[in-house]
Amino acid sequence: MSNMSLKMPGRWTEVILWGLSGVSAVGLIWTGITNDEWIGFGHHVDRLSTTLALLVTLVGAVTFRFSRRYLLGEPGQVRFLVWHALAVVSAMLLMLSGNLILLWATWMLTGLGLHKLLTHYADRPEALPPARKKFLISRLGDVALISAILIVAIGYGTTDLSLFLSQAMQNPHTSGVQTVGVLVVIAALTKSAQFPFHSWLPETMEAPTPVSALMHAGIINAGGALLLKFAPVISVTPVAVILLISVGVFTAILGMVSMWAQTNIKRTLAWSTVSQMGFMMIQLGLCVFPAAVLHIVGHGLYKAWNFLASGWVPAQSVFRPLPPGKHLSWVGIGTMFAGVCLGASAWMIGLDVLHHPGEAALMVVLALALAQVWPVVMSCPTIKRALVTVFITLGVSVLAVGMYRGATVFYAPSFEQVVIPSGVLGWISGASVVVSVMLLILMHAFLAVLSRSPRGRAFRIHALHGFYCGAVADRVVRMVYSSPLIPGVKSHA
Repeated sequence: MSNMSLKMPGRWTEVILWGLSGVSAVGLIWTGITNDEWIGFGHHVDRLSTTLALLVTLVGAVTFRFSRRYLLGEPGQVRFLVWHALAVVSAMLLMLSGNLILLWATWMLTGLGLHKLLTHYADRPEALPPARKKFLISRLGDVALISAILIVAIGYGTTDLSLFLSQAMQNPHTSGVQTVGVLVVIAALTKSAQFPFHSWLPETMEAPTPVSALMHAGIINAGGALLLKFAPVISVTPVAVILLISVGVFTAILGMVSMWAQTNIKRTLAWSTVSQMGFMMIQLGLCVFPAAVLHIVGHGLYKAWNFLASGWVPAQSVFRPLPPGKHLSWVGIGTMFAGVCLGASAWMIGLDVLHHPGEAALMVVLALALAQVWPVVMSCPTIKRALVTVFITLGVSVLAVGMYRGATVFYAPSFEQVVIPSGVLGWISGASVVVSVMLLILMHAFLAVLSRSPRGRAFRIHALHGFYCGAVADRVVRMVYSSPLIPGVKSHA
């Protein structure tokens, strides 16, 4: 086995990727211990940037190693590995960039690398339509981002991101700052597969499995990383906050409902990513930026493992769904208990969520999420299972609040210029998120009942196809691309 691995292509490239992952880890440890940051050669090395760089390089190194064996013997393996490495290195530099010109260049190179990976099997007609949609959507994001950079360069006379943020926060209500905030949000929405730019993501089933892992766990987070870099500007731009909340909520609901209807494991994971990216946008819109960092890291690692292990057959569940009334009753009990646990944990560590609408909404959403365990376990109730559920709720509550508090302290230098929206807009935004999550929970409780009615079955068919957003996008693609997908073959994309 060792002799074969030595002969496989890309051995030294893999070593370099692991080395970059090690460098990112060292940078994170150094910035964490010393609380110093380094700015030079267009890079900004701090706790936030090294965290994101470590995630990208770690996932990139793992998927690169997986690709060497996964594509062993295929004629295009070397070409694939080259583009894979380019995408990973570009994404790493994107996370570390502190200059807007470097940010733009790495943003473009990351998109190019992903496009080449998505079209690796260019002879398959099913592989090209989503790649073409992604290509066109990326160009929209590119226009938005370069417009924001031009406004900064011309209006503020600099391309240094830190310098621009310092100047912008001195007078944050100018039209230039507000316009930059909105344009950056639009660029992020296109990069992170948010409605109406999402339909390509669940359709990339013809891409090799390591591409899905890298894309869903690393590159798709580029939009979130961009917003984290511009966090101070986002927090003072009401239109940007409203856009993030509204689009994020709609995308999260659309992705979750479509995920419930899927029968293919990779499409299920893809729609899950759409929904999770929507929730990430919600967190950013609520200005709970440390929570967004934790979400990016946690979702990235979890989704990479999910895709690389997607060939496994899951064990059959022993739990059965409860009737809607009992289901919602246990959700209510679980929510109240989780709310008490979360509130007590926040009080003990000095986290005052009542002065931060985003944190308050996040606590309620977390309580509702923890409550979903209760009806599952109580479908086959025993004293042992009830006690385990209580201790799981308590333990996760303490852990979640502690992690958020730790992330708030750890990443405080990166978000010290952020202005928390605590007025009417902040509370309305938080309430809308809570109501949306409650509607999802209500719908989930009635899924089994709805599936037995003709309208419910029709609704499931519509959800299975993502409510045909992809079909609408396909028409736009056909208007732009007049050439067939494969020469000599009529295009039906």
